[in-house]
Amino acid sequence: MTFAMERESIEKILEPIAIEVTLPKDARFERQNVYYLKQGFAALTHLTRNGEQSSFLYFKAGMLLNFLPPIIMETGIGTDFTVKRFASLDHVILAKNRCTALCMNGKIFLDYVEKNPQLYKLLLRSVSENLINALALSTDLSTKPAGVRVCQLLLDFMYEGENGEPPQIPRYLTYNEIAFYLSMHVITVTKIFKALKQNGIITKKGRITFVTDREQLLAIGEGLKELKY
Repeated sequence: MTFAMERESIEKILEPIAIEVTLPKDARFERQNVYYLKQGFAALTHLTRNGEQSSFLYFKAGMLLNFLPPIIMETGIGTDFTVKRFASLDHVILAKNRCTALCMNGKIFLDYVEKNPQLYKLLLRSVSENLINALALSTDLSTKPAGVRVCQLLLDFMYEGENGEPPQIPRYLTYNEIAFYLSMHVITVTKIFKALKQNGIITKKGRITFVTDREQLLAIGEGLKELKY
C-alpha cells in the first residue's frame, strides 16, 4: 500500500468520529483532542514566560498528533519520577503554518482504536516515531557538527516546489526556530545559511528559500562533505 493510499484509508476509517478543522498559524491543538494531520506542519512546543518558542518535535501531514494526554488519562503513569516529569511539562502543539486536520475527542478515539486494527497500528507507529525522533535529536545534539544538523533538518522538511521550481524550505524554519530546535546560537545558524548560499546550495527569492543543489546538501547532511562557515 502506498503512502497516499494508506492516508486515504485512514481518513475514511476516521470519518465516523472525526470532524475536519482548519487551524491558522500559531493556533494551539486542543489538549483533550487527538488529531490526524492532513495538510501543514505542526510542532510540539515549549512556551517560555517571555513568549519565546522552542520546538522539540515536528509533525508532517499523515501523522497522528496530541494522543499522549488522552493515553495518560486512560492508562495512568507507572513510576513516580515519570509522574513528576509529566506534571512539570508545559508543552503545547502549535500549527507552524495553516493546518488542516481530522479532530477527534481523545476518549472516543481510544475506544475506536480498540475496534480497528489499522488505527491501533497507526497509534503504535506514531508512538514509535516520536520516540525515535526524540532519541535521534538528543543523540545528534551531542555527536554531530552544527552544519550537519542544520542540513539534516532542511533535508527532512524541504518540500517540492510548484511548476518545476526547486525544493523549498518551509518559511516557519526561521533562524531562531532552527537555533532553538538544534540547541545552537542563532549567529551559528546565520553563518551556516550564509555558507550554504555562498556555495550555491540554497538561494533566496523574496521570502522563499530554495534548495538549488540537493546533492551537496545531502552530502553535508550525511557527513560526507564539510561545510566551512
